Amino acid sequence: MTDTPTSSALATTGNTSVGVFDGIEAFDAAQRMAKALSSSTLVPTAYQGQQGLANSLIALEMAGRMRLSPLVVMQNLSIIHGRPSWSSSFLIATVNASGRFTPLRFVFDDPAKPSSCYAAATDKASGEELIGETITLEMAKREGWSTKNGSKWLTMPGQMLRYRAASFWTRVYCPEVSLGLVTQEEAIDVEPVSVSVEPAPAPAPVLAAGTFTTAEEAVTAAVVEPEPEAPDTTEATQLADRAVERMAQLVTIRQVDDAIAWAEKAKQEALLLEADMPRIEKAAADRRKLLAAPLTVAQRQTLVSALASDGEAFRAEFGLAADAELAPAITQRQHQEWFNAQR
Repeated sequence: MTDTPTSSALATTGNTSVGVFDGIEAFDAAQRMAKALSSSTLVPTAYQGQQGLANSLIALEMAGRMRLSPLVVMQNLSIIHGRPSWSSSFLIATVNASGRFTPLRFVFDDPAKPSSCYAAATDKASGEELIGETITLEMAKREGWSTKNGSKWLTMPGQMLRYRAASFWTRVYCPEVSLGLVTQEEAIDVEPVSVSVEPAPAPAPVLAAGTFTTAEEAVTAAVVEPEPEAPDTTEATQLADRAVERMAQLVTIRQVDDAIAWAEKAKQEALLLEADMPRIEKAAADRRKLLAAPLTVAQRQTLVSALASDGEAFRAEFGLAADAELAPAITQRQHQEWFNAQR
């Protein structure tokens, strides 16, 4: 008897699946599908064009393992701080659509003014009630989730408690749903980790060539390697100021990632100070968060116009050939973005 997939908008494929990396034939077929998907303007920007081809392949692999439509995976998988992350609502929907559990429910200490919440569901096979960890606002404060600028924990605590309780529950009772990935809200709440490395000890003095009659002469003639010249703090700070200002003008997450890579290189070359890196990283995190948010019609038009001012950036962002005419491509893209925003 053949199993029938769960009737849900999420469960769209059968029980058997072939992974992208299960063989040469599967990989070749997946490349053709990925190329078709990456040429569409209906998939998110991270999957579009030649640069999004590899991301599309990964999305196909994940969709096959989860038995979901590739478009569903693409629409609910975002890159936050360079890490793939699910939307919490997608995670909840996937658990509910699996058919293995009763729908997730969320229990608050005080529904009118909640300060704690846990997720619970019943395993249909065993009848056991599965209760997740209790998430509290005090925990959010201790972990630093609610102390960041613009944190949603301060403006919508009930919803954030639900989302975090759902991600904790899924990680314990249904980890195959998340495939080990964090949620978008968790990725945004994670603070960058700074790693300090102790400098190596200074090399011993090298004695100059010659013959010395006393120990004093030998010490006087010692040649000590000169200390590296410290960077000009004024120029370094001014450069950091320009980097922070420039970060607010970037229009794609890819550009933000490139800007951070430049800042790291500049720090290694002593053009930027270590003390200035946190504010540059914060500006980048704020810009990523803003760019990852849903765009209004005006914001979509602004994005296309900003990219259009740099022909090379526009071609790279939307996967156009180097000899493609920009004018009709820009017009077509603007119409498409307007159409998408109306849906």
